[in-house]
Amino acid sequence: MKGRFEWWQNWFEKKQKYARTDQKQMDEDRFNTVCVGTGLPNIHQKSTFNFKDVQDGADRFLGMSPSGEKPFARVYTRLGNPNTEYLEKKIFQLECSHIIDKALEADEPDPTIGAFVFASGMAAITTTLMGFIRPGDGLVVGNVYGCTDSFVRYLQDRFGVHVYFADTTKTEVIKSLFEEHPEIVAVLLETPANPTLEISDIEAISKITEANEALLMIDNTFCSPFLQQPFRLGADIVIHSMTKYINGHSASIAGVALGPYEYFSGDLFMAYKDFGPTPSPFDSWLNSFSLQDLGLRVKAQTETAKKLAAFLENHPMIDHIYFPGLKSHPQHELAKKQMREPGAMIAFELKGGFDAGVKLMNYFAGHDTPMELAVSLGSVITYIEHPASMTHGGIPEEDRLERGITDSLVRLSVGAEGFTTLRDALDVGLRLAQTKN
Repeated sequence: MKGRFEWWQNWFEKKQKYARTDQKQMDEDRFNTVCVGTGLPNIHQKSTFNFKDVQDGADRFLGMSPSGEKPFARVYTRLGNPNTEYLEKKIFQLECSHIIDKALEADEPDPTIGAFVFASGMAAITTTLMGFIRPGDGLVVGNVYGCTDSFVRYLQDRFGVHVYFADTTKTEVIKSLFEEHPEIVAVLLETPANPTLEISDIEAISKITEANEALLMIDNTFCSPFLQQPFRLGADIVIHSMTKYINGHSASIAGVALGPYEYFSGDLFMAYKDFGPTPSPFDSWLNSFSLQDLGLRVKAQTETAKKLAAFLENHPMIDHIYFPGLKSHPQHELAKKQMREPGAMIAFELKGGFDAGVKLMNYFAGHDTPMELAVSLGSVITYIEHPASMTHGGIPEEDRLERGITDSLVRLSVGAEGFTTLRDALDVGLRLAQTKN
């Protein structure tokens, strides 16, 4: 399948020149400065923009616009909008600051990375895949979110895409899949994985995908750009559900995808404009507003999560805990290598299995507890949920269990309530979970 993408060689050369770097994250102070930004635009809550004259309209439809503007950001909001344009630029700066610096230093005239904001994280994943996938293509998929899993099964059942589910923590498995199935054109994974928090080696996997001219797609939702910047490690496409950490307040649903400029401005733009997965101007403004304290929020949540994980690891009611910041985590060293911090997501299995888990989560469903029974994550509110029956309930049971998503697994998204408050509430809930009635 080599030569599958017309733009591959140009992207590969730019990727090696500008994207890969030994510096795995942007400096923290600079990151926070970019988040704060300047000039948050007013809300352009309108569907249609007038042109200055006929030539202006014609130019924009040809993809030309004044310097600094996306050509379609002031035509029709399904194609773009000033609020969405601003948000795309901010996420681009957070994920790709090093690419910008190197390109400016080299006086590179052509863009390297493109970005699109979508109405949801799933819209970002599905549209980005549909922009390049064809019947007969192969797709390697790791341990991913339940709706991502069901969508690739849809591609397999309806469009003849060959989907190979794999343990992406084992790079030798991915290498073998490429040797056995030359039709593979992309690898899609989450790291840390949802909900087991397994870590995949982005850099090692990227060397395999590059050798086969295949795309490495990283769903970076669990990390946000603050904790992990996958382009630096060799990723080709980076996706976020901005609903989670980027928004951080459960106030808006949105997604974003970034990747090779030639693909994004060509085939993907055609899918984007025709499928219509665009957000409202107000949602883009909300996410731009929330972005301003992203680094501060995630750092505080991570610090609390590290303390909670240590507490839970030694709790008599916990059978096993999964958290990249613990030395007991099988990919602890890898997490330290490619992430700034271990993040604010924790998964654990209770003694007492499913029944104990139900009691624990029903306790937190009460309005007098400092967290909520809810399936989202990344909010300043702490959320607890049961993956097997909720977020991953659509995955066939045999596959789910093989991936470590057992009936007793609980996922915890740590918010901003503070360590002692969450610790004490969890202790009460865990002890109640072990009661007989």
